[in-house]
Amino acid sequence: MDLMIRILLVGALVTVAIYCAAQDARAPAPRDHGVAAPAQESRGVVACRAGNGPNDNDHYLVLGNAMDFLLVTDIDTEETTQFFMPEGVPGSYPYGSIMASNNKFYICHGRTFMEFDPTAREWTFHAVPEGRDSAYNGFTEGPDGLIWCGGCPHTRLVSFNPETRELKDHGQMDKAEQYLNTLAVDSSGWVYGGIGTARCNIVACNPATDEMTQMIAEDQRVHGSGSVYPGQDGKVYGTANGRHYRLFEGKADPIEKADAAAAKSVGNIGWGNTQFSLPDGRRIAAYSMPDRYLKVYNPETKETKTITFDYKSIGASITSLAAGPDGNVHGSSCHPMHYFTYAPATDSITDHGGVPAIGGGNFCAITSQGDFIIGAEYAGGRLWLCDPAKPWNPTGDGVRFGMSSEKLLAAGEMEDGRVVHYDPDNTTQIRGNKIGSEAHFKLDAPTDGNYYFYIIPYECPLYCTAQFLFDGKEIGAPYMATSPTYQVGKMQSFGPLDLKAGEHRLTVKLVDSESTFEKYRTTHLWFGIAALEFGQAQLDATTIGYVRNPRVLAQWSRDICRPRTALAHPDGKTVMMAGFAGYGLCGGGIGMYDLAANEELLLTAEKDLLPGHSTITLVALPNGDLVGGTSVGAPGGGHTTATEGEIYILDWETKKVTFRMAPVAGDGNIVSLAVGPKGLVYGMSAGAGFFVFDPDKREITYTDSLAAYGGPVRHALHVGPDGKLYALMNKAIARIDLETFAHEKLTDASITAGGALLNGVLYWAADTRFWSYDVPDLD
Repeated sequence: MDLMIRILLVGALVTVAIYCAAQDARAPAPRDHGVAAPAQESRGVVACRAGNGPNDNDHYLVLGNAMDFLLVTDIDTEETTQFFMPEGVPGSYPYGSIMASNNKFYICHGRTFMEFDPTAREWTFHAVPEGRDSAYNGFTEGPDGLIWCGGCPHTRLVSFNPETRELKDHGQMDKAEQYLNTLAVDSSGWVYGGIGTARCNIVACNPATDEMTQMIAEDQRVHGSGSVYPGQDGKVYGTANGRHYRLFEGKADPIEKADAAAAKSVGNIGWGNTQFSLPDGRRIAAYSMPDRYLKVYNPETKETKTITFDYKSIGASITSLAAGPDGNVHGSSCHPMHYFTYAPATDSITDHGGVPAIGGGNFCAITSQGDFIIGAEYAGGRLWLCDPAKPWNPTGDGVRFGMSSEKLLAAGEMEDGRVVHYDPDNTTQIRGNKIGSEAHFKLDAPTDGNYYFYIIPYECPLYCTAQFLFDGKEIGAPYMATSPTYQVGKMQSFGPLDLKAGEHRLTVKLVDSESTFEKYRTTHLWFGIAALEFGQAQLDATTIGYVRNPRVLAQWSRDICRPRTALAHPDGKTVMMAGFAGYGLCGGGIGMYDLAANEELLLTAEKDLLPGHSTITLVALPNGDLVGGTSVGAPGGGHTTATEGEIYILDWETKKVTFRMAPVAGDGNIVSLAVGPKGLVYGMSAGAGFFVFDPDKREITYTDSLAAYGGPVRHALHVGPDGKLYALMNKAIARIDLETFAHEKLTDASITAGGALLNGVLYWAADTRFWSYDVPDLD
């Protein structure tokens, strides 16, 4: 055996021996169950020539970005090569990139600016700009070939000269805003940045002097972001606050939208975008890094070729865990979002895959109510319900009915409106001009006999109620398709119908519904059908697909864009989530959903809770009142207004805040709360400040510091059946006696996300890996 290998093995064994000896003799060491979601997210895809020579014109590559590598696929040879970051460059999510006119690819991973040469198939430059930005969003190329990128959170403007290899920081474009999202250069060399997200802005930079000039008047700066693009006429065009501008030589002229020139292509790629077209006419029809395939469509042959690839990956980061009603641990990853379960009975992890509607987001928090799992989603601000007893089916795919949306469209006709195919949902959409409008669909019965038909409706906020008729007679009850979210509805089944051979007619009549139009008064007279089956075969409704699992309950994207906590109320029917507001805002709300009544309620920070605060941890007291812990942060680029995180009591009946206080002076975040067996509330601040709150006396009765164990992670505190409190810290697990408040370290552990306590076992995440620890003397 090689000497170096022997040394490494001996060193590893010694390390393990020392680690194990340090553990409590009554318990085993923490267990690493492995990567929960072995996938990476594409952070932008672009196609380019394989080289610069004359024989390379019909030879193309597809470049896919990930957190710590670049995948290069030759679509002609179907070979894929994985290029990890250059040595010394840490893996970090890129937010923008550009395929420049010199056939070089430029990207920033975190703070590091890099150049990749597709011809040489290697990284050819990397360096860190002088500014303090941690990421770079907007990319563009100027007429002189300079590459520009814009930073976050300090809006620094950086340029790279491919000829001289100079990487230069030109300064800060906006001293208050955080996101420099779009860049464009006019033909005179002036650079313009579209900025947000709290107060939209457009700023111009004269690269000869690095002087910054604000293009937007202060009274025109509202919530949102400005945007810019280079025009084909050499000017730059910008939009802010719904107003449009022509930008040239550091001046802004207001124009009508119709007067803007067409955009000039400069090869810039947003972090989640894909450049689909190839110069030879072929097209990248699909690219899925998590699923490890891409598709190339050839318009000449009318064929689509699927190319599979593979890569090595540390997996997707785990962000949340919770014990489920099925005895399993449920979790979510981010970038990409994958949902997984761990079964203690079999010691196995099942990766269920992603939810297309969530994409690269995640369930930031998970809880359970009754038999259901509840997930709180970033970035759509949606509350999801998952039934673990039913098959995982996030798209609603199932048995394909005989009449798809396309066939229905061909069979449909309408006098007071029209029948159309709606691509985004793949549905037949019935659009009426007035209440009572009818759409008719011809159905053919080949022979005499009993027939059945089944309809899969589609629901959304804009849809109304419809009455089905068959051969002119009403059949079944009216179906209300109005829903707070876009989703496949419940299958409607009819029959047996004794029919004669020949043509029959299904009619969908659009009717008013007081419950529908009272809430959605501006709704259109629209109705959607996903599919229809008509025939003599009777289907088992319990085996039919089209039942989404998970499905959306409600959405509050403005007020709870970044959830941090989810709670099942002890009333057995209410579920809720809370967290940070949307981009550019400060102060997040609480969204509640009544599963029994199918009703939603939003409490906003400004009107109902604590202005300038976001609730990031939430618990229920024995009497049903809520205790929330807040953060003063605004991670989406908003401007903060408060300085200390607080706790508050929300009266459950009135939904009013009846008490508030800052439990840890100077700390802006109350990270985790738990309710003990005596109704006391135990809390942790971001700085590891531990406190005990008596909701009856409305005072803090005890404080301490747990900084010796590191800092708390999300969902850090768990009350055990032994009446003790368990704290998941980023360096260790601590146990706290709730009588004496004495605390002890149970084990060293690297923890990035909590947490679940199930049957005497603590579960947590260390970035992409799933871990557990059998707590001594706890069953």
